[in-house]
Amino acid sequence: MEFQPKGSSYAFCACHEKKCRLVIDGTEAGDEYTDISRPEYSRDGKRLAFVGKRGKKWIAIVDGKETGPELDDFWYSGWGFSRDVTHFFVAGRIKANWLYAIDGQQGPGFDVLSRIAFSRDGTHYAFGGIVAKGGFKKQKTFGTIMLDGKLIATYEGKGMAGGLVQALGNFSESLTVGVRDLSPDFHGISTPQFNPEGKLVYAARRDKGDVAVFVGPDAGPGFDEVLSPVAFSEDAQHFAYVARDGDNFVEVRDNVPGRSFTSTRHKASDVQWIAMNHDATHLAYETVSGGNQYMAGTTSRALRSVVIDGQSGPEYDALGVSKFGFSKDAAHYFYEVHGAKGDQGLVNVDGYESKLYDFVINARFVEDGKGVSFVALDGGRFVRVSFVLK
Repeated sequence: MEFQPKGSSYAFCACHEKKCRLVIDGTEAGDEYTDISRPEYSRDGKRLAFVGKRGKKWIAIVDGKETGPELDDFWYSGWGFSRDVTHFFVAGRIKANWLYAIDGQQGPGFDVLSRIAFSRDGTHYAFGGIVAKGGFKKQKTFGTIMLDGKLIATYEGKGMAGGLVQALGNFSESLTVGVRDLSPDFHGISTPQFNPEGKLVYAARRDKGDVAVFVGPDAGPGFDEVLSPVAFSEDAQHFAYVARDGDNFVEVRDNVPGRSFTSTRHKASDVQWIAMNHDATHLAYETVSGGNQYMAGTTSRALRSVVIDGQSGPEYDALGVSKFGFSKDAAHYFYEVHGAKGDQGLVNVDGYESKLYDFVINARFVEDGKGVSFVALDGGRFVRVSFVLK
C-alpha cells in the first residue's frame, strides 16, 4: 500500500486470479490487467503511476492514462517519477533490447542500462547504455553516455574472453543484462550522475589502467578503476571518490589523489557508497569483498567494512550497510548494518554496536546532534532505540 505524500489518499494494486486493478481509497480505478506492479505517487502527491500487463505486454499507466510503448518486460525497480516530479521514466525490454521510455518517448536499446539520473531542476537526464560485441578471441564491451536522449561519448571496456577462448578453457562468461551498476573498467563507463550545479559526472575508461572521472568536460587523473560514486560537498565546491591503483585504494578529492591504503585481510573489490561532511574535510565509504555469487548479482551478502578518514572499521558478513551520517562537527557518526547475522541488523554509533534486532531503520541524529536514535523490530514489537553521545 502506498500513501499519498502531502495528502490523505492511499493506493494499492490487487489481483483476483488474473484480474488486477488499481484501488484508490478503497475504490477500484481504471482498466483491468492480467498482472500489475505496485503503485507509486510522485513526491508532491499529485501524480500516480503503475505498470500493468495485458496479455504478454506491459505498459505504464501514468495519471490514469496508458503511456509509452508496450514492453516485453520491465525492470521492477527501474521506473518512477523524477525528483522534481515533471518526468516519468520506465526501464523495459523490447525483444532483446533494454531501453528507457521517458515521458512516453522510447529511447535507443542496449544490452545493459545504468540507473537513470536527473538534474536537480529536472531539465536534464542521463544514463549509460552498454553493448557487447562477440568474437572468437574477445567479446568487446562499449559504454555510451546518453544525455537528454543524445549520444555524447562512447568508451570501450576491457570486455570478456571470446567464444573460442571460453570453449578451449572450458568456462562460461557472459554480460549480465538489464539495469545494473556499471563498472568503468569492465563496461567502459560508470553510472552517470549530476553534481549540485547540474554538471554531468561520470568515469570512463580511456585505456587500460586509465580510468578517469569527468566533471563536465574536465577529466581527472587515470587509475586502474574508479570504485565509488562521486560525492559532493553541500556547497558543491568539492567532490571526492575512491579509485584503485594496483592493490591500493586511493581517496581522490577534487581530482587530486590523496590518502591510500591496502585492503590486506580480504581483497575488497567494490565501494558502494561514499559520504563526506558538509565542508568536505572528512570522508567515509564502504568497502565490499564479495565471492562469485555476489559478483554475479545473485546475492548481496558480502564482507563489508566502513572506512572513516582512512581507518577501516569492523568487518561484517552482511547484506548491506546504509544510512551513514556525520554530525555537523564530524565528531560523531553512525551507520546501519543489515543482515549482520542472518536477517538481523544493528546500528554502529562511533564504533559502538547496538544489540542485534530483527530489523533496523531510520537511524538519525537527534537533539542537535547530542544523540542518535533509530527504530527497530524486536521480537514482534517496534521500539525506538536511543544513544546519548559524549
